[in-house]
Amino acid sequence: MLHILFLILKIIGIILAVILGLILLVICIVLFVPICYKADLHGSGNARELTVHAKVSWLFGLIKAVFALENGKTDLSVRIAWKKLWDSNPVEDKAEDRAEEKPTLEKKAVMQEKQVIQGEEKQDDTTNRITDKSVEDESEKTETLEKMEKVPVSDSEKIPEESKVSERTTEKSEQSAKIHPENTEKKQRKKKDRKEDSDSASKIEQITEKIKCTYHKFCDKINEITEKKDKISDFLTDETHKNAFLKLKNEAFHLLKKLKPKKIQGEITFGFEDPSLTGRLLAWISMIYPWIGEHTDITPDFEHRTLSGDLSIRGRLYVITPVVTAIRLILSKAVRRSFKDIRNFKL
Repeated sequence: MLHILFLILKIIGIILAVILGLILLVICIVLFVPICYKADLHGSGNARELTVHAKVSWLFGLIKAVFALENGKTDLSVRIAWKKLWDSNPVEDKAEDRAEEKPTLEKKAVMQEKQVIQGEEKQDDTTNRITDKSVEDESEKTETLEKMEKVPVSDSEKIPEESKVSERTTEKSEQSAKIHPENTEKKQRKKKDRKEDSDSASKIEQITEKIKCTYHKFCDKINEITEKKDKISDFLTDETHKNAFLKLKNEAFHLLKKLKPKKIQGEITFGFEDPSLTGRLLAWISMIYPWIGEHTDITPDFEHRTLSGDLSIRGRLYVITPVVTAIRLILSKAVRRSFKDIRNFKL
């Protein structure tokens, strides 16, 4: 009985050891298999005729991304094993789509012809309806005119009493205005002067209130800016935050050194219409020239606009290097504290 129990435990232990070994193997493959990248550039004298071919692969080509630039057209494809995640220029799919589009185009043409015929029939129906309506309207107008002619003249000449009363009142007002024209003009002038004085006073009050409001707002904004400035200065001058910034800086430079291309070869001549731009670009290139200056020849052209030559770049990056940098940053107390302070920081 014990012999059978030991045998079962032995089998379970072997299975667990195999599973752990597979897990460790996968972890080692992920960490120690490098991400390889390469790029090839070719120029023939014009910036628009530049051709670029770039490729990034990982896990022996199981994960791959390819970029191409030719004749001003770009092509990008991303693949995981046999499955395409992204393809900006699929040639096979385009051929299939064209073969499928031919019958659909014929169907669309037939449908358009049917729609045109139906539209013409509808237009004819609407025109017939409009003519019928116009004939009916003309007949109604003639009938109304005949009725108006039959109405006697005596009824139309009658005037209501209310109109006569209104005419008398208007005559009286005109007579009073003729008798006292000077008094009415003086009253109107006084009313206008009072309105102008009140309007000017209200405008002055509005302007003064606006000036006061703008002044108070300006003072409040200045106080807010000074408070924010003090908070930011206190946050940046803290010793823990300074140490965290130095730690991030050192780790970033270390990662860039590991990401640096292992092999760069080429000969490039470049130039712009404005010679100052070529000088600026040459100054930027001089900053990275210690990294690329062994096998590259860069010649600037200050007279012509050109971009010609060949350049090939090869490099790789192990996944373990960014993982190690991330672990170092997480273990640092200054980085963790500054990260918490950044999350809780409010202006």
